[in-house]
Amino acid sequence: MAFDIASRNRLQKLVSDVRSILTEDLILQLQQNCGMDPYSGDVSDLSDLTHLNDKELETARLIREIMEHYLSNESSSGEAARKKAIERIAREQAFTVLNRLAALKMMESREILIESVSKGIQSEGFRMYHRVAGKSLGDTNETYRYFLFSLFDFFTTELPVLFDRNSPQSRLFPGDQTLAKVLVEINQPELESFWSEDETIGWIYQYFNSAEERKKMRDESSAPRNSRELAVRNQFFTPRYVVEFLTDNTLGRIWYEMTKGQTCMVEHCRYLVRQPNEIFLSKDEVVPEEETQEGLNHEELL
Repeated sequence: MAFDIASRNRLQKLVSDVRSILTEDLILQLQQNCGMDPYSGDVSDLSDLTHLNDKELETARLIREIMEHYLSNESSSGEAARKKAIERIAREQAFTVLNRLAALKMMESREILIESVSKGIQSEGFRMYHRVAGKSLGDTNETYRYFLFSLFDFFTTELPVLFDRNSPQSRLFPGDQTLAKVLVEINQPELESFWSEDETIGWIYQYFNSAEERKKMRDESSAPRNSRELAVRNQFFTPRYVVEFLTDNTLGRIWYEMTKGQTCMVEHCRYLVRQPNEIFLSKDEVVPEEETQEGLNHEELL
């Protein structure tokens, strides 16, 4: 399937919708569980969060450390800076969740992973997990959450940047209803062909931050003001054909000339640029006179 404009627009809508769903949930978690309000910039003392258990309190502490790190790189300070930092935390946590679920979906389409997210709690992989776990992990929704966590932990060995649950960008996870909404979105039938395409995860990466956000950043400052702006302004996905053209005509070209054209690479490098009159000389050979003259005539024509 070619990622034409219509396909990219459909994927862009998915990313925009899921981002909104996730961000709304995570902002609410930051307010209710962490005492951090993105609308006012107010941050409660940890000692005031008496409604949290030890695990939740530790999360609130870590989130504050993340915020302080972001604030240390901000050119502004005070309430406005805190609001931006809290919004950034919610957005980055949402980005992590979306990428992980998308990655699992892509693994399913390649039969690397048994059905785990395509049908939510009705997925075959989870039904087997649930039969073993029973009610030991809580109700069905809570058990499904632990099931997803176990998948993240399993794939952390191979892809720690994406799946490491100890990373700063993965301290929060959406509630049960929000997770169900997100799974409905990514499992829409018209999107099914997308998940077998290598480029899907790249387009998700690009579309998470909209063109309007990039324009707003450039309008406000000619240069990136922090690490996030630096990333977002340069957040463009390179399509597969561009990568193939570059590799075919660098590494591919070098190998082609080293083997004097006698390589099966010719059949696989679709974008390798070759001239019709190319010749390969041995160590002591010189260019034939007629070839030299033909080359000169060709240059004159240009």
